Amino acid sequence: MEQQKNQEKSISEQLSQVLDKLSLDQVRYVVARQEFSTDKEAAASINLKPDTIYRWPTEVKEAVRLMAFDGLATAQHIRRKALAKAMLVKVKGLDSNDDVLRQRVATEIIEWEMGKATNRTEVAGPEGGPVQIEDVNETRRRLLESIERSVETDDSRPEGGVD
Repeated sequence: MEQQKNQEKSISEQLSQVLDKLSLDQVRYVVARQEFSTDKEAAASINLKPDTIYRWPTEVKEAVRLMAFDGLATAQHIRRKALAKAMLVKVKGLDSNDDVLRQRVATEIIEWEMGKATNRTEVAGPEGGPVQIEDVNETRRRLLESIERSVETDDSRPEGGVD
């Protein structure tokens, strides 16, 4: 089992290293290739010419092979590459003409960096007094006593359950 974990980790690491060397189109092809049985079909699915695929370095084929074992590493790689673009879109919201949108974006960015503002919640009992806390063990003890009395009462009745 430990050997399998090490092998999976190794595949994941290898795939991550190979993906770092590929262009965005090459990564798109690696993902598409998982869904199609031929290079030509995968290329067509992402609007690339098959000749383009055939000229790519061997790292692309290696990424396809490794991804068959670990799609998660590819998804994480794509997410990391898209993060800067996503942040640009988010920050662009600060320049919106819509005041509500600007406020929401500003709040979101501030909370990412500084954390959410602390909300104080005050709990009080009736009329602002102290909160009444009941000991569950005491309640359980009274309930068990009540059940025992009930059982004792039933045991004292003659058979048939009627006095």
